[in-house]
Amino acid sequence: MKNKIYLFLSLALGLAGLSQCSSSADERISYNRDIRPILNRNCLACHGGVRQMGGFSLLFEEEAFDTTESGKKAIVPGRHRASEMYRRLVETNPEVRMPPDGDPLSKKEIDLIARWIDEGAKWEKHWAYIAPDTAMTVPDIAEIEWAKNPIDGFVWNKLESLGMQPEPEASAPVLLRRLSLDLIGLPPSENLRQAFLEDQSMTYEQVVDSLLASPQYGEHWASMWLDLARYGDSQGYQKDKLRRNIWRYRDWVIDAFNRDMPFDQFTVEQIAGDLLPSADDAQVLATAFHRNTNTNDEGGTDDEEFRLVAVMDRLNTTYEVWQGVTMSCVQCHSHPYDPFRHQEFYSSMAFFNNTLDRDLTSEFPRVNLLSPAQKREKDRLGNYLEAKRADGDTVTTEFKDKLDAFMAIQPGRVPVMQDFHPDSSRITRVFDRGNWLALTDTVQPDVPEVLPQLSRDSLVNRLDLAEWLVNPDNPLTSRVIVNRFWGRIFGNGIVRTVEDFGSQGEPPSHPKLLDWMALRFMHEHEWKLKPMLKDIVMSATYRQSGKISAEKLKRDPYNALLSRGPRVRLSSEQLRDQALYVAGLLSPKMYGPSVMPYQPDGVWDVIRQVARWETSPGDDRHRRGVYTMIRKTSPYPSHLTFDGTSREFCVSRRIRTNTPLQAMVTLNDPVYTEAAKHLAVNMAEKSSKPAEQIQYAYKRALLRPADDFRLRELVDFYEEAEEHYQQHPEEAKALLAENETKEPQLAALVNVASIILNLDELINK
Repeated sequence: MKNKIYLFLSLALGLAGLSQCSSSADERISYNRDIRPILNRNCLACHGGVRQMGGFSLLFEEEAFDTTESGKKAIVPGRHRASEMYRRLVETNPEVRMPPDGDPLSKKEIDLIARWIDEGAKWEKHWAYIAPDTAMTVPDIAEIEWAKNPIDGFVWNKLESLGMQPEPEASAPVLLRRLSLDLIGLPPSENLRQAFLEDQSMTYEQVVDSLLASPQYGEHWASMWLDLARYGDSQGYQKDKLRRNIWRYRDWVIDAFNRDMPFDQFTVEQIAGDLLPSADDAQVLATAFHRNTNTNDEGGTDDEEFRLVAVMDRLNTTYEVWQGVTMSCVQCHSHPYDPFRHQEFYSSMAFFNNTLDRDLTSEFPRVNLLSPAQKREKDRLGNYLEAKRADGDTVTTEFKDKLDAFMAIQPGRVPVMQDFHPDSSRITRVFDRGNWLALTDTVQPDVPEVLPQLSRDSLVNRLDLAEWLVNPDNPLTSRVIVNRFWGRIFGNGIVRTVEDFGSQGEPPSHPKLLDWMALRFMHEHEWKLKPMLKDIVMSATYRQSGKISAEKLKRDPYNALLSRGPRVRLSSEQLRDQALYVAGLLSPKMYGPSVMPYQPDGVWDVIRQVARWETSPGDDRHRRGVYTMIRKTSPYPSHLTFDGTSREFCVSRRIRTNTPLQAMVTLNDPVYTEAAKHLAVNMAEKSSKPAEQIQYAYKRALLRPADDFRLRELVDFYEEAEEHYQQHPEEAKALLAENETKEPQLAALVNVASIILNLDELINK
């Protein structure tokens, strides 16, 4: 059923103009546009990477045009009637006809294949493996009144070709809230709201620049990266022991985003920072990216087996994160649908097979490291103390406090990457059918043949791989990264399957837009993310209203054509952070060890008891979600309910779900009930009139007052709730147990605040 739905959606998108055979009688057939989709759908199961029945495979050009086991050529360029593939497609005998199962190809599909063969059967690489055209034509937006930058030119041309129009710009409050949630993951500050909406002392672009410069920017975008890095505070598997110091890697990521570290440098330091000449502590710390793998130190397990599992995970993660390629199946056989051979998996694995480690956590290479934020704070305190000593001041209380703080900042032992010496490096062999005990050919580190090759003078290592990933000739990395960030903002990437740019992934909805942004990201923005994100949010495409008409719901149900603004439910972290922020509870504290906000008792009891969840004291329990401790076998329940990940494996895309459990969380979870109570207290302090109290909370949450209908509904609800609590004071007392005031009016306001925190407009952006 799932496959049928997926096929239906693919066909629907095709009808919308995304990926259809569009050749006319006088237009040359394109293999990628017209032929590949037919073959992928009907032929690759038997003539792909897993099976090559009859000695025939359609994955590789040389095999497709080679002689088959029957002694005949499947494809004879220029002569479709001499081609065995064509003969089998039109054969009337069901024992001979291809495909052997299911319906035969349609006459239109067979005619397309015949035309392609007669026109010379020109073979084309899959679109993702062809480098973007640096000479591509960028739309002239001077003639497009709606457009604000080239992004809009590409979008406008697509909409115009389909007879569609974009939506008007969203209202200022909606746009400001959307912008703030997208760039920093939080609602805008009161100062920003006033400057943009009331005083109008800040332009839209100035607001964008202010948000990009905010330290909360790094906290927000780090969450997405930590999903990819499979970052967690524990080692996974049955014991799932805590990794007490791995948070320093999380802080490194936040700091790197805030400093807008160029993405090529961000890449190299995480994959091979330890191999850089004169690598500093921060560069070595970055390599903890590949120490986030699960570690199994249970008794009776084979260390080598689980070491190899971790090594293969590093390879699979690297290719998924930077290349948008699914490689895990290639460890057992050649890729079923993409041109990656079984042996190439192990050549790529060899880059990671030389690290100095075993499966035991105690035998990881570890170094004593400060996080970047810790180092800056220690330097600052050190400079202060030196200045005080130089002045000959007496030791004041302030001086002693600073000295104590300085001494408290100690490095932690963080697992990092480290290679064997080249003279004693490991030998990598191909595993027959993925069996690590069945070793066959020896291989050297290398990349798949379908992609640009490494330039080498000697044996290559992880550093060479890292530099290859961000080489401008690599056709995938910049596209994949741009698409990830686009998808985070719009809800779907230009390539909807952000994790799979292969032939089984969806094609780009706007291929030229993707290529233009990828080239601009590399060359004009020099791999910096903030300018790229600014391009997106400055566009008219982004600023559109998210309202949808019945016609657009029918023609563009998933907004693949970008015919309206993004309207997406907030992430699990954003929902919690927003509730705390609106209530005035969110702690601004950054960096440091992971914290334990409230979670139900006994959640960790179902796994091995090597640690206990102890709710953090003070405002630590109100810190942003990025700092919440993640135990991989038992993640924070509230986050899981809203599609957060366990971080056991790399996750490129959180699949959004809608279940009744989510409403149970936002209505009853202590984090949300505490937020509602605190917001109610603030409402009561602002006014004694229910209508004014409600408008305060509404503007605090949504930056705009409630309309007359919504205000009347909420006032009526407040009055009913107040009357109920006056008749049942014991319920008000129970609800307000932690408050000094137990009045029915405050209890009623708590209920109103909870409704506001659960509004559809607040759950979505």
